[in-house]
Amino acid sequence: MAIAVVVAVSGVAFAAELAVADHLPWGDEGRGVAGVLAGAIAAAWLTLRETGSLAVLGLVRPKRWLTVPFWALGILVAFIAAQALVPWALAPYFDVPAPDLSRYQAIRGNAQAAVVMALLLPLTAAIPEEVVYRGFLVRQFTRLYGGSRRAAVLAVICQAAVFGAAHFQWGPGGIVLATIMGLVWGIAYLLCGRNLWIVIIAHSSAHVALVLQLYAASDPL
Repeated sequence: MAIAVVVAVSGVAFAAELAVADHLPWGDEGRGVAGVLAGAIAAAWLTLRETGSLAVLGLVRPKRWLTVPFWALGILVAFIAAQALVPWALAPYFDVPAPDLSRYQAIRGNAQAAVVMALLLPLTAAIPEEVVYRGFLVRQFTRLYGGSRRAAVLAVICQAAVFGAAHFQWGPGGIVLATIMGLVWGIAYLLCGRNLWIVIIAHSSAHVALVLQLYAASDPL
């Protein structure tokens, strides 16, 4: 029921955002922000109502701050490798198209837009997405499947599938890319002791790398 509530709240917020899109201060590149933020608020509220703390989502201080940059770098490298290897492995069986990133066209060659996007993404994407998908959904799916280690593995797979589907605006190639991202972030979340801040830092770093790619793109996105 908790999973259904968060999905429903996100969907309603996204639909409402589309209905008034012409009156919002952000353009197409910000489409979907309302759904992500509403989902994160719903997930946090349900968790607080149940447990009285957000610590169960992984929002706790890392035990050793000195290791955090190494964790984040390792996660980022793993994602970059998976991003390259998975489409290559699927190529003989499926034609995986490039993600449709045309709604970020305004960033290409625009330093100001790129800087603004890089600064806003942690607040509008990385943090709320990690709260919903890794912190909330991994916990809820794990409980749903019985709480074992196998259940945690199934939970990571399920949240990655939901995360991929939520990026439908990027087209089929974007869904594949986001699913890979969800798997990497989900596995990293478990391996680092379910500390959400470490994954948030890695996720934010991946966003900065993406913004740099969009800014430097020589061809239309």
